[in-house]
Amino acid sequence: MSVESPIDLDQVLELDILEQYTQAIGGQALLGSVDLFAGQYPEYLDELKAAYAAADYKLTAEHGHKMKGAAGAIGLARLSQWAQMLQNREDEAWLDNAPKLIECLENHYVSDIEKLRTYLSSC
Repeated sequence: MSVESPIDLDQVLELDILEQYTQAIGGQALLGSVDLFAGQYPEYLDELKAAYAAADYKLTAEHGHKMKGAAGAIGLARLSQWAQMLQNREDEAWLDNAPKLIECLENHYVSDIEKLRTYLSSC
């Protein structure tokens, strides 16, 4: 399992889904969902980090699942992918990779959300 992720726009964002959304409702309409996600994400991240710090790996994976769904619902492919990897505790390298995945989720969400906002503003 690799936590490395390319930084191409089509890897940060799920462009196929976003194209469908923007054709159906328009980019400006989706920006409200992005704002809601951006407001909730720091709390999600704090809960995730607290669960991991407490060695509650089941809860850590549950938070990963929640974050995967929230990020994926608005087209944030890279964040969704990392969160999906975090929800998969059955992976034999999960315990080794979890800190790296949490770091990726923490370090890239601001730039990924900004890329999404820029993309939607252009639609």
